[in-house]
Amino acid sequence: MSWTASPSVSGAEGEPVPAARGGRAVAVAGVVISVLAIAGVVWWALGQEAPDLPSTTREIVALVGAVALYFVACAVRAERWLILMRRNGGHPLRRDMYGLTAVGYMGNNVLPARAGDALRVVFLHPRVDTDRRTIIGTLLAERLLDVVVLGTLFVVLAFGALQGIEVPEGGRIALGLALVGGVVAVAAAGWWLLQHSGRAEALRSFVGPMLTALARLRGRHLAEVLALSLVIWGIEVVGWWTVGIASGLDVNLLEAGFILAVASMIVLIPSGPGYAGTLDVAIVLATQALGRSASAGLSYLLLLRFVIMVPITAAGFLVLLVRYGGRRGLAEARS
Repeated sequence: MSWTASPSVSGAEGEPVPAARGGRAVAVAGVVISVLAIAGVVWWALGQEAPDLPSTTREIVALVGAVALYFVACAVRAERWLILMRRNGGHPLRRDMYGLTAVGYMGNNVLPARAGDALRVVFLHPRVDTDRRTIIGTLLAERLLDVVVLGTLFVVLAFGALQGIEVPEGGRIALGLALVGGVVAVAAAGWWLLQHSGRAEALRSFVGPMLTALARLRGRHLAEVLALSLVIWGIEVVGWWTVGIASGLDVNLLEAGFILAVASMIVLIPSGPGYAGTLDVAIVLATQALGRSASAGLSYLLLLRFVIMVPITAAGFLVLLVRYGGRRGLAEARS
């Protein structure tokens, strides 16, 4: 699972592009939202029974399998990014695509402002024959593809395939309205901040070249990367279902897809590193909407956080140190 927002990077001529005041305001708002959301989840969790961790062979195997599936999904993401880069004039090495995908996840999980994409841009730029804004454009294309797949998944499962599931009356409508309202509110706040910061025109001029990758999403190229996006999220659904087995949460594949889709919509709301608070609220809401026990939902949340955060963060940190030189390599790449 990957939702990121890139901090400012260097412009086409190598001059730094200053972060807009609106961007700083969104970052501060994300911290506030995370703190409030975490406080709410902790307050809720303290009133529940202690969660059960994997203890049987089946549950332990399922947990290991979920971690393996997450790495497979990340590998497919790296392949998709490679295709997007080649389509937009870059010719990176495949090992850089894999390595920087892990580094990006590590950055999103531990750094503020979801800085993983900025790390991907900074480290890849010296290794490809294209500019930074073109690289950013491929990341925007990734996000658009993910939004299309996940938005469709949410609509189909929440209002179609899961209609036979015993969900509290009005739960789907209320949840859907809350998600739509949250996304609209975030978009409106961003627009207002841009207009009142006096940087709207500068931003339009700066991001124009980044949108080229989006314009190229058509024909055979679109079909190829969209198919890979479906594979990515299909693997994710199986992984989240496997976490359900490990945690004792009784969900089928469709219900696991519903939880994933709800979480992916809610984490669009600004938050701290690792989707702190927003992901937790999403899992609680989704498991409760499916009528599962609070204890099982809490166990699922804890194991899911481990699966999608800990192994990939460790792998990304290792790659950052071994292949890209850590902080020294970052300083050299930015110079």
